[in-house]
Amino acid sequence: MSTQSFSYPKIAAPTSSLIVVDLANDLIDGQIAACALQGIVNRQYEQKVYVANTWCYDNKRGGERQAQVAERFLEELFSDIPTEHLEGAADRDWPGLMALVDRFGALINGLVIWDPALEPATIEAATTIAGQTDGLVVSPHMAKALSDQGFPVIADLREHEFRNNVSCLEWLKANWFEGACKHVAFTWSHMTTDGRSWGAANKDYVVALKLFTFYLDVTKDEEREHYIDVLKDYPPGTPVMGWADERWADDLFRSLGYFMVPYISVENLTVQSSFASTTGQQPGPQPCDIRDDGVYIAFHIADGDNLLHSLVYMPDTIMTSSSFGQVPATWVINPGLIDLAPRLFDWYLASPSNQEFAAMMGDGHPGSDRYSGFKFYCNMARGYLDRAGIRSMKQMAEAEAVAWNVQPYMMNSGYAGTDPRGIGPYEYHMDGETFHIGSVELKNGVEWIRDLVRNAPRGRPLFLNIFSGTASSDAPGAIKGAAETLKACEQADDRAYFFLRSMDLAATYRKWITAIR
Repeated sequence: MSTQSFSYPKIAAPTSSLIVVDLANDLIDGQIAACALQGIVNRQYEQKVYVANTWCYDNKRGGERQAQVAERFLEELFSDIPTEHLEGAADRDWPGLMALVDRFGALINGLVIWDPALEPATIEAATTIAGQTDGLVVSPHMAKALSDQGFPVIADLREHEFRNNVSCLEWLKANWFEGACKHVAFTWSHMTTDGRSWGAANKDYVVALKLFTFYLDVTKDEEREHYIDVLKDYPPGTPVMGWADERWADDLFRSLGYFMVPYISVENLTVQSSFASTTGQQPGPQPCDIRDDGVYIAFHIADGDNLLHSLVYMPDTIMTSSSFGQVPATWVINPGLIDLAPRLFDWYLASPSNQEFAAMMGDGHPGSDRYSGFKFYCNMARGYLDRAGIRSMKQMAEAEAVAWNVQPYMMNSGYAGTDPRGIGPYEYHMDGETFHIGSVELKNGVEWIRDLVRNAPRGRPLFLNIFSGTASSDAPGAIKGAAETLKACEQADDRAYFFLRSMDLAATYRKWITAIR
């Protein structure tokens, strides 16, 4: 894997038409099977399966509360693509799945049955096997219901009587790792069939690309140490897509020389990534006039490294917020969208020019003491920033080291001002050609921001970078409210407030620092 030209793997067969199936009424084991079958179909054919309304508890606790964008994307992104809506089958438990089986049963080579006694680990094992065999991932109950279809059993994981997650992984690694695609690593958790399941939507991409997916409980010491058994066979710096709890996984993957790219139940990546990759260009940095009493503020909306945010929450909020575009703001997205969802990336760049799209590569990064992995990560970041036309970057741990190696125009450091991985609100400076600034949290309130202003040195401009939450709520509305309040306080604060994009904040600082030298 070249460190100079990494790109996320795509679906080779382009999309010519869509077959839309609503999975809202399918039980979760049916959604698992449907999304795996979607991967088999979409890997091979230009007529692609397109699913809607899968369950994800991590998405606002699931069900009717979820942010669902698949149906709106049909109009926003794919209105030029011929579309057929597949009517659900007359089945109580799996109407969407059974309609797909009726339509595409000839592509199913057999059944891969997971074990309810070890649900998360064997569902992932079955998904790995299905990618390499074109098998249907099924529960034992579903296998019984399909018995009259004549599908052979490719593997029944109940027969192995795995003792635990580690023994399942050891068997899976020994028997199914060699034939897997190793361009990216993959791991997935919360894969259950109850109401707290994080869902099956990412299984189309895993199956279509024949990725090796597995489950370990990262919170347990005796299981956590076995991640290295898999990751050591990937080149240093390889992204680990999927999810393991970041409270443990970030430091673990960092210490091993890898990093996680959260990919939490995003539907239809096999459709999104089948379109030709794109590039981008945003309106260039525009410095403000410098005033000694000026307070220059860049609001940013974060967590876009997580594909759930970049591909679901942010589009949903942009489409629904009445405040979108009314105040300059920076939206932190995963720049891998230029490969993974090029039409969505182009849609983002059609936003008002006072909205900027910045980059965050993933959750954490390889430690700088892991030279090969860290260098891969920095080269990957530089490549994606260049291709996407992105000038601003968000980084948490070791932002200084990343800034020096990547040299973005602007480096947004830390998750928030209270995050020990970041730097403080007044700590802005140049790292070579990079303007580097810490961040503060809008959720602490406008009065707290005003207190920061009151305690800043007088007779010189102040630059603030404000983390304004995520797009899982109406972040543009929160930004608009804060901006209006601050403008109303100008006379009382004896300050003038200016709101601008991150790259404009950097340009304004450069203009000021050049003038005083």
